[in-house]
Amino acid sequence: MVYPLEGIKVLDFSIAVAAPFGAVMLADMGAEVIKVERVQGEAQRLGLPAGMDDYLDTSEVEKLPEKADWMAFNRGKKDLAIDIRSAEGKEIVLKLAKETDVVIQSFRPGVAERLGIGYTDISKINPEVIYCSFSGYGETGPVAHRAGGDMWSQAMSGMVSVIGYKGGAPQMIPFPACDHAGGMLVAYAVMTALLVRERTGVGQALTVNNLNAALYLQYSSFAEYLTEGKMPYKVGRSYQPPPFGPFRAKDGDVLTIFGTGPMWPKFCKVVGVEHLADDPRFSNDEARMKNREEIGKLLDEAFSKKTRGEWAQIFRDAKMRCDPCLTYDEVIAHPQLAANDMIFTAKHPKRGEIKMLGLPVKLKKTPGKPQGPSPALGQHTEEILLKLGYKAKDIAELEKEGVIRTGK
Repeated sequence: MVYPLEGIKVLDFSIAVAAPFGAVMLADMGAEVIKVERVQGEAQRLGLPAGMDDYLDTSEVEKLPEKADWMAFNRGKKDLAIDIRSAEGKEIVLKLAKETDVVIQSFRPGVAERLGIGYTDISKINPEVIYCSFSGYGETGPVAHRAGGDMWSQAMSGMVSVIGYKGGAPQMIPFPACDHAGGMLVAYAVMTALLVRERTGVGQALTVNNLNAALYLQYSSFAEYLTEGKMPYKVGRSYQPPPFGPFRAKDGDVLTIFGTGPMWPKFCKVVGVEHLADDPRFSNDEARMKNREEIGKLLDEAFSKKTRGEWAQIFRDAKMRCDPCLTYDEVIAHPQLAANDMIFTAKHPKRGEIKMLGLPVKLKKTPGKPQGPSPALGQHTEEILLKLGYKAKDIAELEKEGVIRTGK
């Protein structure tokens, strides 16, 4: 099978979540992605936050199981464990960079340049390279020098200011949504630049940052704010007037979208709360938005009297809709995921059989496919160096000096 990005070589210096996720998306489409990892291993292999590499005990890397998210963000890659701060290590990565199509790095602005692997350095030996720099906030500006991350982006982008109930405790999205969006933007940016190069022969540097990713997750809200001057605010369980949103049934949660505007009286009848239809506190969308916490509690109580399945049938009979809010267990077991081919199974050398999400994009004639599990630390170091012309004795000497790690 020929994969869409077969023949494309990617040198991945990135760590943590966002940029590695972008590199995985390229690997899933068949690109050869070499992950350049510290000799002692990336901190997140062991579940430590990014930037904690200096606190790693090298011996622990071999003993502890790799974390699920790290395996997911590095599946299908080759692993080169190397000290790029050493002269020999830098020489090796520059040899690789000379023949690579794409370089991805997520150092703070200026670090890659100080290491001698910035765009200027690499483009001198490889003018057609696509060089993607990922950062927390951008390459210039008053906070560009700060370490970034998903939570910082949620805070700075205004996201936290609109999540939860007014007057309630501040809340965050309980998974790194900004990092995930940042990774998708990395893949999008690289693919766009590759298309430009295909058409013009011109390589280039490009930048993606987490703050912009967080803003783009709020694209519609910022459109209203920037154009209409409408300030988003905390709306609790839904950004639309109740009963648009989730409610608590007897055996879990349900989501309704019918019942706003002129459908409110019919909704009240279906749910068995006819007395609320003409209540002035809830009689129109504006009133229900103003009193959304109160109506939410009343509807929770009404929905709690029946199961999700019962409510689905009741709403279906009324030619309306009420769907269950699934748990992760229920999502994975749902036949729609099997139909969408969204669960990938691989055999990991340490963890055995593992499962993770598959590809969300399906090319009909040249589909992609996860290219295998995440690599062990230094698993491909020897293979990569042999291809560069290094002899076995040279590799052994480099490992002895601590420049590389082969994983043997």
